[in-house]
Amino acid sequence: MSKRKNTRSQAWPDTKATIKVVEDFGGGSRSRIQITGIVQNLGATGFFIETSEIVPIPSRAEISIYFEPELKSSGLKIQATGETVHMSKSGIGIRFTSIDLNKLQKCIISKMNRLAEASSNK
Repeated sequence: MSKRKNTRSQAWPDTKATIKVVEDFGGGSRSRIQITGIVQNLGATGFFIETSEIVPIPSRAEISIYFEPELKSSGLKIQATGETVHMSKSGIGIRFTSIDLNKLQKCIISKMNRLAEASSNK
């Protein structure tokens, strides 16, 4: 049985995310880890990024999600902050601590519209 209170949906296979995590080593020593991977699932409260990288749990994360990574100037990108909450062999679960849900919704709708337009032009 799932412990998740909110649903997440499978993301499009080309949806990518970059997370930046600061790792504290004690004594004031810190290291910044940057990881890019495929977004496996996404919801209003968090997401799962596929990666073999290891990060501390919990850690604060700066997040960029790219719904169409090949379009660098695209409005299909969202910034957020979160906290690493789960790690497995296949990736990292992150809970959002700050995200613009209206922008997230606009990105998802824009992606759906672009896909519908592309399929109707075939």
